[in-house]
Parts: sequence; structure tokens; C-alpha cells
Amino acid sequence: MKILVIGAGAVGGYFGGILAKGGEDVTFVARGKYLDSLKTAGLKIRSYKGYLSLRVNAIENPEEIGEVDLILMCVKSYDTEEAALQCMKNIGERTIVLSLQNGIDNEERIARVVGKNKVLGGAVFICSEVNKSWEICHYTAGKIIIGELDGRISDRVRKIAEIFKKVNIPCSISNDIQKELWKKLVWNAAFNSVSAITRSNLQEIMECEETRELIRLTMMEVLNIAKGIGHNLDERVIEEYLVVPERSREIRTSTLQDLLKSKPLEIDAINGVVVTNGKKLGIPTPYNSSLYALLKLINKKP
Repeated sequence: MKILVIGAGAVGGYFGGILAKGGEDVTFVARGKYLDSLKTAGLKIRSYKGYLSLRVNAIENPEEIGEVDLILMCVKSYDTEEAALQCMKNIGERTIVLSLQNGIDNEERIARVVGKNKVLGGAVFICSEVNKSWEICHYTAGKIIIGELDGRISDRVRKIAEIFKKVNIPCSISNDIQKELWKKLVWNAAFNSVSAITRSNLQEIMECEETRELIRLTMMEVLNIAKGIGHNLDERVIEEYLVVPERSREIRTSTLQDLLKSKPLEIDAINGVVVTNGKKLGIPTPYNSSLYALLKLINKKP
């Protein structure tokens, strides 16, 4: 399968690299010094599962390769529309665009550009980052849940799932991908925001009784908004998220990683969307609103 990875960073680089190692025809879109490194030194993944180094096809302009079978959209949420526009010439009659991003509305935004019939939703669970040596450091997890936006279990979604499974990427199919995205947001809205504001890893957050309670209350707000929209998430998910696996205790969330690298933060896609939907539904979100306000100020600072 001819695959184009838009955003070859910690998420796109990892999954694209595993697919390339497994024999798929993968091209990576990157920029700047990272693109130079991919071209000269190749893609390097330093995973808890082992080390991988391989030569890859890396480009800056996706128009160079023409139509592809599958596009993995792995850019930050605030770059979604621009990235979708950039890959228009890669989209043929049967091309699929799979979003592997943070947030709950990227699929809708991509669909407005490329057409809803081209888009699959994806909830990705992984902890990874690109280090100063341009290596992708993979700390834990690495699974994907995918689904049609209308809930159908289609042949094409089965085919994509099998491609991931063939290269040992855990992948399951959902008949309600929006519910899965909201379930992921329950975790992101709490841990990403608190970790960035306090510059703390997961263990430090959970060892403090007050921040642990803040995490719980923030997650409960997201759960209530999801229920208000129509996604009946089980409250037990909060208790599950409050148990941090040993391998995950020292990880830094993607928002904290971005902050430490002086990159823009994905605050609108994570806490902002909770606040916005809360206002629409008339459901108070004091914890998410406070975290969102603090992150907005942090995001404005150079």
C-alpha cells in the first residue's frame, strides 16, 4: 500500500516507521532540520521494544509523489486544515485519510476539505517524542482504534486494520469512533493540561493529593460533556485512568513536550473544546475553564 505520513514526528514517525519496516511503501512529509536528518541519517526509533534505524523517503512537498492509497494525518490539531489542503493532489478516487491526532473534531475539519467519504477517524494511544538527536523515543503503548465516521464496519476499515496488525501495530475497529475520541479526551484534558502547567510527569502529579483530585474532577467534567452530546461513557474509565502503569510514570505528555520545546500548544483541541461544548450545552466546566485560561496565557508567552 502506498502511504503518505503528513507530520512525521513522534506519532507519524513511529507508526510510519513500523509500517515501512513491515514492507509498506511509506513517504514522510517533514520540514527543516528534521527533514534534513531523515534524508541524511534515516528514521531512527528508540523504543522500549528495541531500536530501529532505516532509510526512508522523506519530502517537504507532498505533491512530489502524486496519488496515494492512505494518508496518515499526524500534524498538530491547529495545522489540520492547512495540512489537508497541502495533500489534495495526493487524493485519488479510493484514497483514505486517517486522522491520528489529538482532539475530537479533526475528522470533521479534514472532511470539509477533502470530502467526508474520504475520512476515517482514529484514536491513537502512545507516548513518544522526538529528541534532540532527531530520534523518536517510544516509551509506552502504541495502539490505534479506527472507524468510519458513520459507524459502518466497512471493507476499507477492515483492510486498514489488517495492514496495521500485519506489522504488529495493535489496531481495533470501533462502530462509534467519536465515542472513542471523547474517551481519549477524558485523559488528555486532565493530564496534558496539569502536566504542562506544573511541568510535571505523571508520577509527580499523582503523588500529590491535590493535583490527583484536580485530575479526577477535570476528567469528570469531560465525561459529563460527552454524555451531554450523546456519548454514554462509563464513569469507571476515570478510575482506570487514575491508575498510572509503572512504565508511564515518568513520561511527559505531548503538551508538556511542546511547552519545553517552545512550540504552540494544542489547548483549543483539548481543553478548549470541552469549554466550548459546555457553554453550548449549559453544563459548567470550571476546572477545564481554569486550566484552559492558564494555558492560553502560557501559550502567549515567547
